[in-house]
Amino acid sequence: MKGAAQVSDLISEIISSALYDGDYGSCISNRELVLGGVEVFDRVNVPLDYLEFLERFGFGELDSALYIEAGPIKYSVVAGCEVDAYRNMYVFAGTGSGVFYAFDAANDWSIVEIDPELNGADVLSEDFSSFIISQLKAVKGYVDWRAQQ
Repeated sequence: MKGAAQVSDLISEIISSALYDGDYGSCISNRELVLGGVEVFDRVNVPLDYLEFLERFGFGELDSALYIEAGPIKYSVVAGCEVDAYRNMYVFAGTGSGVFYAFDAANDWSIVEIDPELNGADVLSEDFSSFIISQLKAVKGYVDWRAQQ
């Protein structure tokens, strides 16, 4: 995965902060388990850097600003109903405020943000590595800010 050293450093800084209160770090290498919520015909296209991330860095709550699931889950399962606009979306992370991050299987597995308060999904990134580095930097910013308060 691109930027693995930077990802490692950011995660270490977040979970070693004085006010850290999460359960992050359970790694999962069994790809059958990871992909249990993904339609069989979609499994071949799941981004490899995402799978590598779960194997090397894990899943769980890094902060209320970012929770990473143990594998992608169809949006309809998370929402409890089918939403036509999101039928090809697999949620893999979210925030404490209810925002979801999902892979759009119909759009080359790009990463979208789904805010239940708004209609539609905004594309955030074309690849997982860039997305996770950006999110980890944001979480570290929140952690640093809280430490200064």
